Amino acid sequence: MHRQREVNESKTSAVVTPSSPELVRALGDSAPAHPRATKFGAIDIGTNSIHLVMAEISPQGDFKVLGREKDMVQLGKGGFDEHRLTERAIEDGLQALRRFKKMAESQGVTKLRAVATSAVREARNGGEFVQRVRDELDLRISVIAAEEEARLIYVGVRHAIDMGNSRDRQTLICDIGGGSVELIAGNAQGIAEKASVKLGGSRLAELFIRADPPASTEVKHMRRHIRTKLDPIIQRLRALPIRQGVATSGSAKNIAIMCGYARGEVNPEENRLRIYRSELHALRDQLTRMTREERLRVPGMDAKRVDACIPASALLFRLMKRCNLEILEHCEFALREGVMIDYIAGHRQKIEARATWPNPRSRSVMHLAERCGFRKRHAEQVAALALKLFDQLQPIHELDASYKELLSYACLLHDIGHLISHDSHHKHSYYLIRNGSLKGFSDQEIEVIANIARYHRKERPKKSHYSFNNLDAEYRRPVRILAVVLRLADALDRTNFSVVSDVKCDIGQRAVTLWATTSSDAEIELWCAKRHAALFEREFDRRLTVSQAGE
Repeated sequence: MHRQREVNESKTSAVVTPSSPELVRALGDSAPAHPRATKFGAIDIGTNSIHLVMAEISPQGDFKVLGREKDMVQLGKGGFDEHRLTERAIEDGLQALRRFKKMAESQGVTKLRAVATSAVREARNGGEFVQRVRDELDLRISVIAAEEEARLIYVGVRHAIDMGNSRDRQTLICDIGGGSVELIAGNAQGIAEKASVKLGGSRLAELFIRADPPASTEVKHMRRHIRTKLDPIIQRLRALPIRQGVATSGSAKNIAIMCGYARGEVNPEENRLRIYRSELHALRDQLTRMTREERLRVPGMDAKRVDACIPASALLFRLMKRCNLEILEHCEFALREGVMIDYIAGHRQKIEARATWPNPRSRSVMHLAERCGFRKRHAEQVAALALKLFDQLQPIHELDASYKELLSYACLLHDIGHLISHDSHHKHSYYLIRNGSLKGFSDQEIEVIANIARYHRKERPKKSHYSFNNLDAEYRRPVRILAVVLRLADALDRTNFSVVSDVKCDIGQRAVTLWATTSSDAEIELWCAKRHAALFEREFDRRLTVSQAGE
């Protein structure tokens, strides 16, 4: 289950470890039986697509996603000039919503909220569409204002992206839809600037692009229109200390995928999707010179976005250039997730902070640990001991505090491979961590966590191993060091009874003595820890002696 924690931590702040009072209070002991969870669905009726996300929400505000669906209905197609939804679009929209409602019912969803944006908001017959949906499907649609749309996008993105708390570091969010573009600047504390502009990809394609390939005059007029509408807003944005760019929506994702293929990635969707400005510049110019048929053959091109990609790439490039952003990160969470999180906050005020907790890192780790049925007491004990060893051995390993955070997460997740099998569970732990959709981490940070967990037992790290070879060279020594620390901490809780209450390391020129303070018989723990002496000496270049304090 996806847990939201009331622990306020950030990547740059002091690490809240599993042994700290703050995290212990947030995790709590075994909870009493809860009432049945609410199953909630959010439908986002956009200009290009209609999306459904379904989730199970506990009374404490925890949620797990049950499923997602999307239908490229293109509700706004053919109606921008006359500001009307075509009959074909209305019928397609009704059919998609009918199917989504049945899907939600089959999942036991009891609360379903549908919101409509630009296409319905601007259409003169938008009200008729809303009424037909209500009459034929018994589904109420909220046609939200542009300001509310921007706020809900911010709520969704804030849940998945670490936006930080500093006033000197603002994040720019760009949600480029079919009919409009929402721009939001802010941090985890709130929104500093927001705007909605009628520069959606489908709108611009329909209003400006006629020839195939596009005529140079068409492209010129479209770009001039983008500049005219966008630059006054960019002037306001440039007054803010924007340090990070995030792009949401299908158009941005499609562009990021095409950029990934262009840079040689075999399957860009398996990696973190990014848009680099230099690559976008080349893609933008390439697409404008192609016929529609040629664009369809571009690796990664979504056939239903083949027209919208030209204006979308032009708009994103203008935004990146004028706001001095070299990279845009793609974020899957946006309006529909914002609707869900807003529902949680509005219906359970006490869990609002937990439901919208801005830092996804620890929350994501705990989500994965709980899904895999981790042994909470053992994992927290190992983390507590490992972090004490990290601090005390710092003079000889010389790793910075960022690795301490990654070590704590590896400790919490080191045994989750038991979900698959006991044999080789360390390898299964690597696989589950690597593919566990951890949020807020870079690819290499996930690799570090997964490798530390993978080497908590059995063989030491070797370049011939796929997992270790997948690390950048600069992370290999830290992983070797931290894997030894995790092995020692794991050994010191071999019986899972938390008999070792404290550890102290005396560091000499040629040797380290590890003193273990125990509350009862710890013969097995001490024996297991001594078995790692050779590996410790190999990585730390010092002999290791393990003794019970007081001996």
